[in-house]
Amino acid sequence: MTQKISFYILSFFAVLLPAIAFAAEPGGLSKKLIQLGWDMPTTQFLKEHHRSMQATTPFDGTMFEVRVVDGEGKTHSTNHFWDTTPWKAEWFEGPLVDLKECEWTSFDENFLRLNATPGTIAWNDDAGWKILCEKTAMCGQFLKQAGMKGLAPDFESYGAEMFRYDPKSGLSFAETERLARQRGREFLAAFAREFPDAVVLSLWLNSINFRAGRSENPVVILSIDHYGLLPAFINGMFDAAPSEMVLVDGCENGSYLDGESEYYQTAVEMISWTGPAMRLIAPENRLKYRSQGQAGFGFYLDMFSNPEGHQYYRGPKEGGTRLDRLRENLSAALAAADQYVWVYGEHQCWWGPGTPWETAIPGLTETLRQIKDPVGAARTVLDREKQAGTAVNLLHNPSFEKKSDTSPYPAGWSFWQDDKTSSGQGSWDGSFGDGSAKLSGIAWGCFLQPVPAKEGERYYVSAQAKSLGYGYPYFVIRWQSADGAWVRVEADRRFDFLNGKAEGVVVVPAQAEKLVVQIAVRNQESANDICWFDEIELYRIP
Repeated sequence: MTQKISFYILSFFAVLLPAIAFAAEPGGLSKKLIQLGWDMPTTQFLKEHHRSMQATTPFDGTMFEVRVVDGEGKTHSTNHFWDTTPWKAEWFEGPLVDLKECEWTSFDENFLRLNATPGTIAWNDDAGWKILCEKTAMCGQFLKQAGMKGLAPDFESYGAEMFRYDPKSGLSFAETERLARQRGREFLAAFAREFPDAVVLSLWLNSINFRAGRSENPVVILSIDHYGLLPAFINGMFDAAPSEMVLVDGCENGSYLDGESEYYQTAVEMISWTGPAMRLIAPENRLKYRSQGQAGFGFYLDMFSNPEGHQYYRGPKEGGTRLDRLRENLSAALAAADQYVWVYGEHQCWWGPGTPWETAIPGLTETLRQIKDPVGAARTVLDREKQAGTAVNLLHNPSFEKKSDTSPYPAGWSFWQDDKTSSGQGSWDGSFGDGSAKLSGIAWGCFLQPVPAKEGERYYVSAQAKSLGYGYPYFVIRWQSADGAWVRVEADRRFDFLNGKAEGVVVVPAQAEKLVVQIAVRNQESANDICWFDEIELYRIP
């Protein structure tokens, strides 16, 4: 086209796998993928390799370790932190220099992993907890000065089972709970004094104790469970959390969930007022938990690289590949999470020596890019195809240059309006640019065009629109069977024009054999209320 008008542009993105949309609304939370693995970097490694790490992986950040050597040559690490060994603030000077020399571009969500290991401090050891809190405060000061995102505590008992009630302690379970809550309060207060606006991305919080949260009498289970004292410790953390701090339940068990419904159900159980996680929160902390707590997920890559027969193995669905299933589950995890998903791997690596993850799971890197930034990844592919001349817009008359020979509508497009509420007009407007689709006086109506599609196919879609007067335009992707019956209504996706270009990526859900593009308008009041549409795009992408 030679004379295109200036259209207001809509910006949105959505991913459906099936029916999943996890783009943050304007002003909302953007979703983050955080790396964790046996290849966990030190600050020295970050200093030396941060450029290549950012250039070659699709993550928003990583969990890292602080490793220092004292004056006697002994190594200390945040992976072995939870004991009564005093640390010195000057030990953090070298790691701080390391991180300040890093030039962060895409990796702006980095967390210090802090292991509750060896976990040998007794709950009634005031002196021991004082030392631990001093160390925790040093971590907070270090992270704040280094410009990191926050702390990633791992409460798993790699050493002593510190969160399991010991009846031989001489204390009752209730007495031990009170002490555990006190220690949780002291722990987080020490950290928050130095870094009050941190994100605390715990690898799990109350998601590890859903069984107790579902019980009519949680204490019966907590008093004998491996992590029965953790809810009390978490309540202490929420006691001390300043209003600007975010605490994330990273739900490590998310690694074993399968499918959209399981992830969404688990997210509800983490954040719902009546869910099992909330039942373990003290009533006085529940409002704070809802306003400052988040649901996150862990995701275990080895599930998709381990051989069949392994304890942790997830195979392909019928007609698909293991990578397809990884895509479906990780997309579901990111969709259901409030913000954070940490991607965990053991036997392969993203950096450093060892077998690369891309070798173990070919196509993994690009798949993660597509999941994290579907529009950006699609644009990259589409730009390459356009330059090669192989990109094909699957819509007929997408730029509305042609009018139908048999109707007032644009060629290739049909028109619908709700006859009970609407008596407006749809037409082709040759005076607007080189042609456009025009809706005027429409209470509820649209132009639409179906295109054959198959389950699992991915499509890039975009649109432009301009409005005059009352009414608002929007853009809808719907699904039909081969005979034209509407299917998977719950998978319909509507996108409102936000003074920007409409673009997104959709994946065809099961049962759908046609993708239907609808460009629509609502609440126009008269013929003077007009909306024009132009430059609709629909490209299939690999």
